[in-house]
Amino acid sequence: MPAVTSPPPQLFFSNEIATMDDWAKRTGIPLTTAEALGTNYARARRWLLSIRTQLVQEHGWRDVTPLASRLLFDIECPTPYRSSGGLPRSPNMRLQIPLNASSFFSRERRVQWEMVFHSALFPGLRHTVPAVADLLHLLQCLLTGMIVLIKEEQVPGEGVYRTIRGLPPVEWVTSHEAALVDIFGSSHYRQLFRAASDTRVAFKLERA
Repeated sequence: MPAVTSPPPQLFFSNEIATMDDWAKRTGIPLTTAEALGTNYARARRWLLSIRTQLVQEHGWRDVTPLASRLLFDIECPTPYRSSGGLPRSPNMRLQIPLNASSFFSRERRVQWEMVFHSALFPGLRHTVPAVADLLHLLQCLLTGMIVLIKEEQVPGEGVYRTIRGLPPVEWVTSHEAALVDIFGSSHYRQLFRAASDTRVAFKLERA
């Protein structure tokens, strides 16, 4: 019998408060107020902009102009996926990040964020471009449960199971301690570290 293969993990975006509240209960990191979330996000802007700078200066991304007033940055780059004849297999990859965290919760903007996070950008580049991985992990810390990695596996005789990851690897949390403490404070950081260290918390297993 041939071995069962499973697709690589996919990114999933959801701005449902109930989903974020479920992750808050799992991690022990309370779902904060909109004001506090906005404060943390504002503190993270310098880091977010440094990620944009790395992508532009080191990886061939370019700014999309004019920049909409609601966005912190808007950049694009040619897709790395090519046909045998050298033609691009898809449009340019585009990465938009909002100026304010509240934009992630806007019903009118939901499709916009799905297009960013459900695109080939993160699956294709998060293992090869550190800045892309840093962006994913920082957003997972800021908005735990909103952006998760989902891996589906077929278990013979049982069906399909989903492993859902809501937090970054603990190694990433540890190596970025100083920057995360600047954003969240030491108490929140310690809880984040504990949650990321415990696979029973950072991962959730469910039947599809």
